[in-house]
Amino acid sequence: MKPFPWLPAISCAKVLGTAVFGAAVFAAALLVPAFASRVQATEVRIELSSGEVVGGRWAGSTGSSVRLEDGSSLREFPVDQVVALTLAASQESSTGPTINVSLTNGSSIFAQDVSMDDTTVIIEPRRQSEIRVPIDQVRSIRFRLGAPATDPQWFGLEDKELRSDLMVIRRGNDQLDPIEGVVVGLDPQNLLFELDGDPIEAPRDRLEGVLLRSAAASNARAAVKISDIYGSTFLTARLEQSDATDAIEILLPGQVRHRIALDQIERITWSSGRVMLARETPASTRMSPLLQTKLPTNLVTDWFGPAAEGEDLVMVAGGNAEYRVEPGFQTLAGSVGRDTLVSAGGTVTVRVVVDGEVQWEQSLTDSNTKGFRVPVAGANRIRLETLAGGDGDVGDQVRFLKPRLMK
Repeated sequence: MKPFPWLPAISCAKVLGTAVFGAAVFAAALLVPAFASRVQATEVRIELSSGEVVGGRWAGSTGSSVRLEDGSSLREFPVDQVVALTLAASQESSTGPTINVSLTNGSSIFAQDVSMDDTTVIIEPRRQSEIRVPIDQVRSIRFRLGAPATDPQWFGLEDKELRSDLMVIRRGNDQLDPIEGVVVGLDPQNLLFELDGDPIEAPRDRLEGVLLRSAAASNARAAVKISDIYGSTFLTARLEQSDATDAIEILLPGQVRHRIALDQIERITWSSGRVMLARETPASTRMSPLLQTKLPTNLVTDWFGPAAEGEDLVMVAGGNAEYRVEPGFQTLAGSVGRDTLVSAGGTVTVRVVVDGEVQWEQSLTDSNTKGFRVPVAGANRIRLETLAGGDGDVGDQVRFLKPRLMK
């Protein structure tokens, strides 16, 4: 039988060879997705409370520890020894959406859109799955970006104990006008609001936002803070157990589980492993200058007392600052030296006092810095203090470099 004109004559061997090759290609095509779908682990760096920085590929969290792959080995770090996590290849911060949703636990989420009914607020962050939060876990929804003229007014309303929901109108002169009522819903165009029992539809583009009466501030301590590249801050008790190598999972108020891709994270901070004293409010501060004046003690302390500068604490001779120690902390660490703003000065004595007992004392006579590691397990209070030497107190200003409590 002659072949059709458009079908060239080929040998049987060629047909069989072609069939075998085609089958192999087909089988390979079936296998490709299995390998291609495997997610590459993200390279990260974690900072430990000891000061060591460790790099590796993210291998997930157990809830009480984080895991990194380092070559062929898997390393696990308890979260009470972890201070922070960042990506090895840092992500640039991106201009985020304008809508901001504040939760009762202090989380602040920027969203592309938000809607609600009488029980649930639906938040739509950029490049993340929607978050469905019970309405009683939401403190406020702000539709516009903050501005110097409106921020003081908005934050003042947010800090008040509310008797009812507030619809906040922004007037033409940047004045905010709060209206009491009941929020019954929110759609892409309007806030659905009951005013004296009458339902109204308020256009969102005329509003600054809405504050919810039903929200009760959470007393739960947030041990982990996740900052994403769009400006959102998620506060949570821990990272949830997950084997994902490209994302983390957390629990938000109302037992809402949420997943965040690692490439959207700017920084994760564990507050439980280390506390920077310069970021804490002292239990007390005092300033007793060498030369006494008739000025009130509180005024002298306000003018010349200890002051935080970034992560450092600056103090002149005669000053002291006392801090509470929460259970679980083992060590007070840091270093101290003459402030770089001082070109010349006398001898300054520096002390670390734990529960009324001097545990560390050094005299600074030159520009050299001296470090300390003071045990504080079981202590209630620590005090940093400076005293002038016998040569007066001119130029006796010192800088405590990153004083911190560590577990």
